[in-house]
Amino acid sequence: MLNGCINTTLAVWLLMITNSVMAQTQLQETTSQTASSQLKKVQLTPQQMAATAQAQQQALASPTRQPPGFPLDPEHQKYVNDLLDFWEQNSKRVEKYRCGFVRYEYDSESVNWRDPRTNQLAAHKITQGQIRFAAPDRARYETTNVLQFSRPPQIPNGDAEYKQANDAMSQERWICDGKSLFDFDFSTKRLYETKIPPNMQGNISESPLPFIFGAEKKVIQERYWVRSATPEGVQDEYWLELYPKRTQDARNYSKIEIVIARKDFLPSAMHLYSANYDPARGDETSRYFQFQEREVNNQLFKLQDFFGAFVRPSVPLGWKRVDTQVEASPRQADSTNGALNK
Repeated sequence: MLNGCINTTLAVWLLMITNSVMAQTQLQETTSQTASSQLKKVQLTPQQMAATAQAQQQALASPTRQPPGFPLDPEHQKYVNDLLDFWEQNSKRVEKYRCGFVRYEYDSESVNWRDPRTNQLAAHKITQGQIRFAAPDRARYETTNVLQFSRPPQIPNGDAEYKQANDAMSQERWICDGKSLFDFDFSTKRLYETKIPPNMQGNISESPLPFIFGAEKKVIQERYWVRSATPEGVQDEYWLELYPKRTQDARNYSKIEIVIARKDFLPSAMHLYSANYDPARGDETSRYFQFQEREVNNQLFKLQDFFGAFVRPSVPLGWKRVDTQVEASPRQADSTNGALNK
């Protein structure tokens, strides 16, 4: 399955978890009869099931091939180490966080128009929304406005045109109250609740993006090859490129670019490249996030019912609740020093 301090994209983690959960639940519902017949033919002992699960986890945790350009030279590596140290120390101050975001989704199969002025591929969807986070593991992510590519510009040097997306498929909302993850599926009117096992509550060590939820240097370097990628002349930002070391992560993305603002030392942007991203072969699938109006530990949060955003949601009228369960890996089950268990 796809919980603290740097929190800007806890939403991304929730997105990965809930999408995975939802897909698995729907698959289970549509294939229950087939699965039942297969179980009658092959019955595994508990020991065999445990061994199979462990083998699968080991395969997903196996290392990927080191990307070109690594290892870094000593001077570059020291710079990256110092940057990660400072980021980790700075992130520990974040207790409450709120921001707006804009998410640009690129897929050359859906939209292949490029701006002739910049050669930039047009996003096929632009989504606006809000993120809230309260340490150690409460979060809320929801979209407020979605635009879909309509057509190329109709005047010279104009911008591409977008139209409002009002369909239920475009609405997104996730809530984590620390004990459960709640995913609102507006298209099917289902509220998916994924209960988090006690040993996993407040633990972000196995999240897909550990550098977001705590910016722990040790965890980042265990899971990613990291290098500085700040463009020449940029003075107010730090750019990092991260390449997944584990097969499990590499299945979700091939590279992550993250931009840290010098002003507050929080992520101001993040670009996730798909596992098959390869412009030379025509695959430019990626998601680019901009995090705007970032607020940290604002005293006004107390007056604005900030924590009310994380209350366990009730099932909307006419909806159905679907309960799911997260399986804890052996590493998570044995861990007593998770990133948020401090």
